[in-house]
Formats: sequence, C-alpha cells, structure tokens
Amino acid sequence: MATTRMKEGSKWDRAVIAAKLSAIAYMNEKPAITAAKKLGFAWVKLISKDGAEVLIAKDRNDLWFAFRGTEPSKLNDVMADLKVFKNSAMAGGKVHGGFQQEVDDLWMDIVKELEHNDQLKVRKDVYFTGHSLGAAMATISSTRYQPHELFTFGSPRVGGHRFIKNIKCRHYRFMNNNDIVCRIPPAWLGFRHHGEMIYFDRNGDHAPKSTWTDFFYGIFNSWKRFKFFDGVVDHGMPKYVHAIKKLSKKKV
Repeated sequence: MATTRMKEGSKWDRAVIAAKLSAIAYMNEKPAITAAKKLGFAWVKLISKDGAEVLIAKDRNDLWFAFRGTEPSKLNDVMADLKVFKNSAMAGGKVHGGFQQEVDDLWMDIVKELEHNDQLKVRKDVYFTGHSLGAAMATISSTRYQPHELFTFGSPRVGGHRFIKNIKCRHYRFMNNNDIVCRIPPAWLGFRHHGEMIYFDRNGDHAPKSTWTDFFYGIFNSWKRFKFFDGVVDHGMPKYVHAIKKLSKKKV
C-alpha cells in the first residue's frame, strides 16, 4: 500500500512514488486512475483546464498532486514553454509567465482539495511532484501552499532569486545526465534553480554532480545507439523512473 511506504519509508521510497505518479500524469484519465490505484491510492482524480492537467491521489495519510509535463502535440503546452518573459509571482519575485499561467488555470480546483484537507481532524501530508513543465508547475505551486515535500524531475529553471526564496519545503530536484530541459531558460536571463539536486550520470547511477567527462561520454553513448539528440533522450520520464528505482534499492 502507498500509505505504508509514505509513513515508514525513506525519501527514496517517496521519490519512487513521485516518479511513478509523474509518469502516470501523462496518461489519459481512465488508465491514469487505474494505474494510480494500483500504487495503493484509494481516491484518484484527474483535473484538466485549458490544456493544463494535474493528477490528484489520496490514501489514508497522504495527498499527492502530480502535474503533467509538456506534450509536444498539445499547442497549449508548447505556447506555455515559449512564454519565457517573467511575470510577478503570487508569493513575490519574478517567475516564468507561461509556467505560471498553467498553474493559474488549475489553481482554484487545487485550492478546493487543499482546503478540504485542511478541514480534516487529521490532515494528510501534502506532496507536489511533476516532470518537465509539470516540475515547473509543482515548484510554483509550492510557493502558494507549502507541501510536506516537493519532488521534481527534469525541471527547467522557473524564476529569479527572489522567487525561489519563497520555497520553504524540502525540495528534491532530480536531473538525468544531459537532460536539456534542466538547462533552460538560461541563467543569463535571470532564471535560477532551487532545491537539492540529485544527479544521475550517463549510466543512470547517482553521482555527486555533473562533470564534463560524463557530459561528453553521455553524448558519445547516445550516438553509438544512433540517438543523436542526447539531451532530449535523457529528458524522458522513463529514464528517471528507472534510475530512481535503482537508487531506492541501493539505499535500502
């Protein structure tokens, strides 16, 4: 059951759940609900507004919000990614305008679930997670409501220095080798990362940090497999799920 893992497991167990939910968030409604329930969540709902989507999953102790990442076939997602100009964030500071709009589209529905949870005699622990655009949305959401923990995978930079100071929860930011999305928008535009970076090298193993050697070997290994866009390949959510499951087993 998901409940047992959340309460008794380590952050690595929770990271596995976060990664799986972030992957499930890409599915259509019925298969997404079925997949989340197989993880042990008794109540699951998918909310979609103007192309933005969030998967909400509850069990006895926990309330998860998994934000769907970019789908290139959806114009709304592409437009959100391209709106690089910075807007004023609700909590203060400057934030990527396109990412913020996606959160705004869903926020009233998210607030309803959070308010219901706050009214319970024993409140559930709240977790935000997401991959790619979904990671950015989860990060912005954590400045509006402080979750127990924030897990992001392949996250772009989201806002400026003042904005990221609004994130008060524990934030685990996963980066897979040469994932191109983790390198945009560029820092010279004033965008910054937040959180404890957990890096996976070209072999999918946990490493202290990225190195130039690992960077070039990662590209070389992709080319050997005739995959010439290494930064895009490394961004795939399945790669994150595989690496995190492997890391979780080592940490047991």
